[in-house]
Amino acid sequence: MKTILFLILLMPMLAFPQSEGVKWDYPVKPGSEVWKSLKNNAEKVQNCQIPGDVLATMNTRDLLKVCLSYPLLPDIFAFNNIKDGFVKFENDFNGFRELLKRDDAPDELLKKYKSIEPAAIPANGTILEKGNYVLNMSFIELFISHPLMLKKIDTNGKKEIIQELLLKKEKKKNQPDWYQTTGIQTNYLAITSIVMSDSDKFKSELDMTKVSPYIYYGILTDPEIPNQIDQVTDKYLKNN
Repeated sequence: MKTILFLILLMPMLAFPQSEGVKWDYPVKPGSEVWKSLKNNAEKVQNCQIPGDVLATMNTRDLLKVCLSYPLLPDIFAFNNIKDGFVKFENDFNGFRELLKRDDAPDELLKKYKSIEPAAIPANGTILEKGNYVLNMSFIELFISHPLMLKKIDTNGKKEIIQELLLKKEKKKNQPDWYQTTGIQTNYLAITSIVMSDSDKFKSELDMTKVSPYIYYGILTDPEIPNQIDQVTDKYLKNN
């Protein structure tokens, strides 16, 4: 999976397909001559910003589509850890900062997440199209587990999200060639973030010296860590 991700990051045409209903699209995209002429990351970031008047009038569903189509979004995985990559994405992109302000963002994220079937990787698609499909799920998992997003969700809502994350995790395990590393890592990151955001009583049951390297760096120092997270999650769902 890491090899696949590396190949995807090198693809000049990487971009998530826009769905109908999106009222705005990026004027400069990877693969275009203008994109190739941009000198550095800062110039690329500048060309990906949503104009203020458009941002103010775009509904949340369309805004989410645009966020998932952000040309530099895969760069999150180009850092040494997901946390640093995601912080840069948030700092760089005004669309995601706006999404964090929307009260209906969690509902739209969950609807989108529920609509994605892990096994429905396009059979006849290119490696780019297949990689886009796989990464799209990880991006939603990262979006919905952001601390500011979680503040908008009550305990019942968090439990509903966790149930969907658990369902997706089991389905991802049936596609190990695509999901066994990053796909499972972001799933566990989301689950852990939600549980930890809602209750301090489970912190003592998670060995964060081992959990953090796994969910942020993808380094599994102890094979029992996923089981530990699963056990704490089960207690959270039953007793919280």
